[in-house]
Amino acid sequence: MKLSINQMRAVEAVVRTGSFSAAAKELGISQPSVSNHLSALEKHYRTQLIHRNGRQAEATETCREILSRIRSVLAMTDEIEHALEGRRRMQAGSLRLGYSTYQFAMPILSDFMMKFPDVEIEARSMASNDLLPLLEDGKFDVVFITAEEAPLGLHFEKIRTEPIVLVVPPDHPLCEKGKASWHDVASYPLVQRENSSGTRRLFEKAARRAGYELNTVLALGSWGAIVTTINAGMGIGVAMEGEVLSSNNLVTIPIEDDDLHVSHYVACLPEMQHVSAIRAMFDSVFDKGGIIRSVV
Repeated sequence: MKLSINQMRAVEAVVRTGSFSAAAKELGISQPSVSNHLSALEKHYRTQLIHRNGRQAEATETCREILSRIRSVLAMTDEIEHALEGRRRMQAGSLRLGYSTYQFAMPILSDFMMKFPDVEIEARSMASNDLLPLLEDGKFDVVFITAEEAPLGLHFEKIRTEPIVLVVPPDHPLCEKGKASWHDVASYPLVQRENSSGTRRLFEKAARRAGYELNTVLALGSWGAIVTTINAGMGIGVAMEGEVLSSNNLVTIPIEDDDLHVSHYVACLPEMQHVSAIRAMFDSVFDKGGIIRSVV
């Protein structure tokens, strides 16, 4: 038998209150439970800890020798419980977050931060397929990723499904046409995300399926850089439709391919889904209109 916190609490309460009944009332347990805690200790260690005199109880010499240490342990336990309770109530703690598309992640993150201002957030932008290994290695608690299908082996929330489109300046010839064939796509220089981008991987897979080779002239790691490059006339962009904001001064052109769409997910390791901060982030996603909650 190992000495337990509940047994130490029973010893301390009996000594301090002077009775088993008063200790039981303070601890919120039955009087027989208090007696059982004390009896188990005394039997196991073959020593008397409490003198019982009718309804009165007082510490033996052995108990007095260890009482200060018991109280020290209980004080430290209370501190630990207080700290953990703060995290459970989202009054403290931290959350390490990775995201691939700020246009989708930031509204959710903003909502979370308004609800839980005491939680420290560390957020990093990376391509989807770079985020997943870091999540599995414990470098991130939660990731926002773009993928054709839900990530296997993870707890996830599907945020949205988006068509993949071309992105051009307002005076581009495709604006007059209003849509693009794969032949059109292959005839223009393209500005895309890096190779580990979920959007890029799906887009290039669809192009190969249609029998076309793409002319990607630039691979960039940030949406801001892609917008600048498109507006400078260095190529046309490839993006999820929802990535393009009115402030970008760009036009989205749909591609004639009914299967050309991709989904955006928030995900965590299954064993981490009940951590308070992670669960609250998933709740924020659901509040913002997440459409599928599941575990694969």
